[in-house]
Amino acid sequence: MPLVIGLMVAAIVLAVAAKRASLPYNVALVVGGLVISIGHLLPGVPPLNPEVVFLLCLPALLFEGGITADLSGIRANALPIMLLSTLGMVLAIGATGTLLHFIVGLPLWPALLLGALLSVTDTVSILYAFRRAPVPPRLSGIMQGESLFNDGTALVAYAAIASVVAGAAAPSAATMTARVLLASVGGGVVGLALGLLGGFVIRRIEDPLAEIMVTTAVALSSFVVAEQLHLSGAISAVVAGLAVGVTLRREVSPQSQVAIHTFWEYATFGVNTFLFLAVGLTTKPETLSGYVGETLIAVGCVFAGRAVAIYLPFLLLRWLRPTEAVPFRWQHVFIAGNIKGALSIGLALGLPEATPAREKLVAIAFGVTLVSLVGQGLMLTRVLKWLGLFQQDEVALSMAEQRGRLIASRAAHQELEVLHDQGLVPRAAYDHLRSEYQVNIARAERELRRLSEQHLTQGARDLISMRRRLIDAERTALQGARRNGLIPEATAEHMLAQLDERTLELEKVLHGDAGDASHGRKAS
Repeated sequence: MPLVIGLMVAAIVLAVAAKRASLPYNVALVVGGLVISIGHLLPGVPPLNPEVVFLLCLPALLFEGGITADLSGIRANALPIMLLSTLGMVLAIGATGTLLHFIVGLPLWPALLLGALLSVTDTVSILYAFRRAPVPPRLSGIMQGESLFNDGTALVAYAAIASVVAGAAAPSAATMTARVLLASVGGGVVGLALGLLGGFVIRRIEDPLAEIMVTTAVALSSFVVAEQLHLSGAISAVVAGLAVGVTLRREVSPQSQVAIHTFWEYATFGVNTFLFLAVGLTTKPETLSGYVGETLIAVGCVFAGRAVAIYLPFLLLRWLRPTEAVPFRWQHVFIAGNIKGALSIGLALGLPEATPAREKLVAIAFGVTLVSLVGQGLMLTRVLKWLGLFQQDEVALSMAEQRGRLIASRAAHQELEVLHDQGLVPRAAYDHLRSEYQVNIARAERELRRLSEQHLTQGARDLISMRRRLIDAERTALQGARRNGLIPEATAEHMLAQLDERTLELEKVLHGDAGDASHGRKAS
């Protein structure tokens, strides 16, 4: 228990430090975990257990990614997502493994095995970055979709290659392709079946807590059942999440939707915190120091393999379907955003002890993951800005600046009134300062009004944001009144359900505005 409390305190401190330093949360956790490990600040921390990653953390993350994913965006970009998560992943594994074989000197099949576990993109980092980065919606949608589905292909290939390394006969290219297709399609079928079953049960329960339990069971069972059938548990979990998400949006009460999404948001936050902190805690600098050269070469091999896996499929897409071609400038982002994470480390730790060159494989996997999480995690935003893809809304920035001036001036004006009432400010100084702040307040209000009138979309979006904040205030007041016995439980539940419905309506309006804006940009 003291260890768990210590890890939670460390995570809280690192979260605050990341906020203050404007660092990505995952980067701060990894670096903080590494510092804790080097300084022996939390002795007795157990190593990262691969089974925990595979059977608990991975299903939760993939299911949450599916349940919150924009299904229309995935459907609209299905071809590039499918191309990258199948052909692209095979190319990445082959190119990375071949380069590792010839440059680092690893035997061919262990090199391909390392290529497979280093070809997995960290879903958490991608979703974290692109849910918050103001990049073109189609670019964000393709990257998020690929990050959800490529784990399935990579894990199937990893299992097949691991069996060869363990002594099984090497399969032909046709056999390998058939195995990957069977596992992917079969996993999708299992996930769809369990997701539809879960949706059927949820529609008939009408109890948020029981519905949360159903989604948890679907998330874990979809992964485990598919794996037991030697299919792709990763794809099964994603598809199950997508199916349940459709049911939630169409046929479940607003109160249940809010409760389920809130639960999964917290659950994945906790899992992410554990995984990124565990990466830093599990990384041993003394082990990595003996393979610094090989690790740096492997980083280059991973970038080269990813380049092959991106540029060739997108070139093929341009030839076959020019209407769905991806701009060349966007393609660079798929390489810069190819961040590795805890899954790569879990796969490395899960290698059998008899695996040839296991120590070297594990050390290189840890080193590449550490470089990727910290280096690429810090550089991704700069790369987006350098490529001109970080779309800053000048109107929104101008309104935010005026709003900040208004807030600051009003706070200073209120403080001036307090000082004057206490007799601490001379009358002449008070009149001068009061006039100055009143002018600043009037100017900021006038400028905000002008921007809202000239840019109706931004003004409407700000109004919606204010409504959401006011609804949160209403919800807090109702919950307090219920706790204090001022209103009956049934009345509180009814009124809270109405607030949830209003919140979802505002969310739909916001997404509709974003979709209209993106369509407008495409049309222009």
